[in-house]
Amino acid sequence: MKNKWLGFACLLPLLSGCNDAHSSISASSDTVSKQQIDTIITNINKQYPDASNELKQNALNTAVRAIENLVFVKGGSFEMGDFGAPCEIPSRTRNRIDWSPDVQCLSSFFSVETGTNNLHKVTLNSYSIAAYETTTLDMEWMRQINELPVADDNLSDGSIVKRNSEKYQRLLKYRNNRSTKTKEWQEAKSYCQWLGNVTVLPFDLPTEAQWEYAARNRGEKKYFATNNGYRQLKGSNYYNPNSGYYIEYNDKDVNASTELESYVGQWPANPLGIYGMSNNISEWVNDWYSTSYYQKSPKNDPKGPKSGVKKVIRDGANTMTFVRLPSVLKKEFYSPGTSFRCALQQTSPAF
Repeated sequence: MKNKWLGFACLLPLLSGCNDAHSSISASSDTVSKQQIDTIITNINKQYPDASNELKQNALNTAVRAIENLVFVKGGSFEMGDFGAPCEIPSRTRNRIDWSPDVQCLSSFFSVETGTNNLHKVTLNSYSIAAYETTTLDMEWMRQINELPVADDNLSDGSIVKRNSEKYQRLLKYRNNRSTKTKEWQEAKSYCQWLGNVTVLPFDLPTEAQWEYAARNRGEKKYFATNNGYRQLKGSNYYNPNSGYYIEYNDKDVNASTELESYVGQWPANPLGIYGMSNNISEWVNDWYSTSYYQKSPKNDPKGPKSGVKKVIRDGANTMTFVRLPSVLKKEFYSPGTSFRCALQQTSPAF
């Protein structure tokens, strides 16, 4: 994970010269301004006056890192939805497809069922989106300072993991650099809104149009959000029609995984510098789900139906950059296969 980690020079109240002289928490950053950091410190101290310095420091680190890890996405227009694929794929695998203007077939088995076959033009304003999915530790520090339970449960009986348990310690150690599990859409929404509260920046979940536009490198006709548009899995291969042979990917070619336990940022980013948008983990977005929405959605910055009973999730196992799937608002258990990333809903860069 190629985060720009924070430098902490002032963790004790006796030290001075960093950020707010009256605060016992502090941070420095190569990208986030001192003024912005001071704002976050002030808000944390004001909103959580009784929290320990350790909790406040963890919250500060999380908020500053969230700003550092934003990728600015310049707005523009693109065709949203299933943009088609050749009926006969020369590579003989759906993980390696090249688009051409004369495509005749739909790309996905789900397109008609979910309404994604309604290809339509969308124009987006500029925004920023997190380079990484939210990690387990980032979610934990937000939930702990807000006196919320751990975002994980015991598979044996469904009970929430207790913070004084051995499993909690294993959780922090094993999943510290893995995407957070979620059980409810609201958990993802609340995390992004919390970032907005402490930073005074308009953080929220991305819309599905924003998610797709970023995954497709500002709307290019790419089937996977990887460094080259192909999904190259360990042990897999493709057919080369020029040579007549199958070619197997070696370790340096691998750019995605079917595992749910990959590290955040483990595989190469897409050309925009965004990681994990083709990594087998579904991500919540802001939109309500409707199969007919693409037929009537507004051209400019669509935000989904006004109401519904299910939410849209993007990415996931064997799906392409345009595939959308419905999800209930609350799942039965915390799943490592469902996570999220936040977006900054403003047209200018955060820094």
